[in-house]
Amino acid sequence: MRKADNSSYLTDEESIRTRTALFNKYVYPYRNLIYHICIKQTRDNDNIADNYNEVLINFFRYVHSYDPTREVKTWIYAITVRMLADLERKNNRFAREGDVGAMKMEQLPDEPCSEDVTLENYRDMFGDEVLEALERIGRKYREALLLQVAGYKLEEIMEILYQRGCLKTKNLETTKSRIFLAKKKLKEMLTRDGKRKED
Repeated sequence: MRKADNSSYLTDEESIRTRTALFNKYVYPYRNLIYHICIKQTRDNDNIADNYNEVLINFFRYVHSYDPTREVKTWIYAITVRMLADLERKNNRFAREGDVGAMKMEQLPDEPCSEDVTLENYRDMFGDEVLEALERIGRKYREALLLQVAGYKLEEIMEILYQRGCLKTKNLETTKSRIFLAKKKLKEMLTRDGKRKED
């Protein structure tokens, strides 16, 4: 079987519409179940919302792989539990290897994944309210977070930001802090469903 080109798949408008329809049909009706599983499977309550968002993003990316002959609720449960176990392992490893003081951040990926989201295409990947929030947090925070979402390692994010003039010096602590603050700012502006919070 030919391996799918995830990069073109994610940026193709027709494919995005198709995945959105599949997501709304198979996943969105079970969002409360997914959130309940996140509550039960996440050790640190501060990570529940982040884990929930990561699981939903994962479902959106790969919902096209769902086999409709399978029981959808069983599939939802299995995928959610599996991904949460992976997220918890990464969270625990990051806590051991160096958090930013008392800051709670999810584990940055160990290896870059296929660059689904990039600094060039992210406007095609998110809704208007998320894009507005990303613009409001400012370039230096936005670019650090988007590079983390794309799967770059912390050292690579630091190097890219330095090359782009977003860092005056190569500093890992500053890079980690910017990612944390970007997430914090977005949480203050958006709900866990990516909607603008009412004042």
